[in-house]
Amino acid sequence: MEMMYAPNKGSKTQEQQHRPREMNQEMECIQCLRYVLFSYNLVIFLCGCALLGIGIWMGVDRNFLTTIIGNDLYAVAVFLILAMGGIIFFISFLGCCGAITERSCLIFTFMICLCVIFFGLLLGGILAIVFSAQLGENVRKTMADTLVNHYGVDFHVRYNRQVTDAWDKAQERLQCCAVETEGWLVYQESKWFELYGSNDEMRMSHEDQKPYVPQSCCVKDRFWRYINLEVCQKWRFGPPGAPVDGAINRALYYDGCYDAGLSYLKDNSIILIGLGIGIALLLVCGIVLSFVLLRYEKEQQGQ
Repeated sequence: MEMMYAPNKGSKTQEQQHRPREMNQEMECIQCLRYVLFSYNLVIFLCGCALLGIGIWMGVDRNFLTTIIGNDLYAVAVFLILAMGGIIFFISFLGCCGAITERSCLIFTFMICLCVIFFGLLLGGILAIVFSAQLGENVRKTMADTLVNHYGVDFHVRYNRQVTDAWDKAQERLQCCAVETEGWLVYQESKWFELYGSNDEMRMSHEDQKPYVPQSCCVKDRFWRYINLEVCQKWRFGPPGAPVDGAINRALYYDGCYDAGLSYLKDNSIILIGLGIGIALLLVCGIVLSFVLLRYEKEQQGQ
């Protein structure tokens, strides 16, 4: 009878052997997850640098679009890109510290930040859709109004200075002129033309001839020099002086800034959409990875 109640020493020995193995496997798994999290944060760091670079470029080089289209959504989108890039830059450092120091609080904070960035990117995507939907007739009218009533006059008014600078940058960098394609006549309806433009009723010599369009409508060569300012601004035998008839003026931009701006936004939106989708997928992977690591550590602490 004593043999029936005797403890099974063999089974206890097997359990004692299996338990350290399981603990070692869990420790190896946690360590592997930490290395993966560290590598993941390096990739996120590079994405944050890319977002910061794109946001700075859009804010510095293309901020004129906000002024001439009369819509702040472009500026808001740029601000969101810069904010997301800065936050990603910061939390990648936070995630690396959490992976190295093995502190659960840092990893938990890292996971919360990833969730905030994910929803921020979602908001940026919604704003981009709203912005593209608003690019229509209202934008054309706003562009025409800023050009006719505020371009090149009353520089003591701050808004007029901003509009003039924005239109000059848009026409030079997007290589366009006025609002519509071959729409140089809109300048002859502007206050700028009343002050500085040509008067066909007065006979002037070639030297005294005044311009039909501003310098920013004129084509430049690869060395950033105007091809021919006289022909571009003052030609009467073709555009801009006689837009309907006459020979082609190769010193003058023909494309309208509305179409050129729309083309610019479409071309760059593909890059931004691709980058946004890639970062969103990386964020989801980071959230899942952080959650799994925290769960493993919690189970280990419970044991």
